[in-house]
Amino acid sequence: KELAFQNEEKEKRAAELDRLNHCSDLDLRWTIWLQSNTDVVDLLRNEGSPKEVYLISSSTHLDGRTMILEEAIEECPMKGWGTIISCIPGRLAYYYDECGERRALLKKEI
Repeated sequence: KELAFQNEEKEKRAAELDRLNHCSDLDLRWTIWLQSNTDVVDLLRNEGSPKEVYLISSSTHLDGRTMILEEAIEECPMKGWGTIISCIPGRLAYYYDECGERRALLKKEI
């Protein structure tokens, strides 16, 4: 019974993570769309990002990992799936959609 519950939870998480590929439900009050040539590492550093960040991703290789900011930004395009890089929980993140068609700074002022 426990195994069935775990499988159900994994399926629910996979379905939610798949939404990151073409996320259309970002809160636009906190979303700043970025140009393709934006230096994301510098931008996030200037906004106060710590050295280590947490990833939520459609890519099983990236999801749930803690990484160095530069490495996380580098890995997103290589895996090609929707990813949120959480820098400061609830305040600062970076969104990368599938294949990098849309990229955004997610920033909430407190």
